[in-house]
Amino acid sequence: MNQGRYTVLPTEPVTVFLIGLRINKWYKIHKWLPVLLAMPPMLSELSKDKSLGCLSFEMLFKYRGVMIVQYWTSNEKLLSYSRMPIHLKAWRKFSKKLKNNDGVGFYHESYHVDTHQYENIYINMPDFGLGKALGNQPVSKATNTAKQRLKRHT
Repeated sequence: MNQGRYTVLPTEPVTVFLIGLRINKWYKIHKWLPVLLAMPPMLSELSKDKSLGCLSFEMLFKYRGVMIVQYWTSNEKLLSYSRMPIHLKAWRKFSKKLKNNDGVGFYHESYHVDTHQYENIYINMPDFGLGKALGNQPVSKATNTAKQRLKRHT
């Protein structure tokens, strides 16, 4: 736990990737559970091999699903990973399970964010989000407000 206020001062662009599923019909567990179970092997691989470009991720559980927020070094690394064998195999299997499957929904979104376009604050938090991905530091007088943190790069 990091006591106090911390921030990440952006020194590099970052690609944020959101991926998740929504359980549309709880009683169709045979339809959504295989889709849910496709992700852990890939997350394990990304955790073990940082050269793939995934800096960090957070898994968030929602009422009707799961969302994973991933932080990548670049769009290129993210796209490169999407063509790797473990992902392609999982994606093909996953796509077949989603076809004609009203029990589960799937989504992903990706955003490439330049250094002068993001800021953050963490108060009494363990390493989390960009702080976990890029390393955080205590807030100073020069980085006390969101406006100050954003202005550092304009």
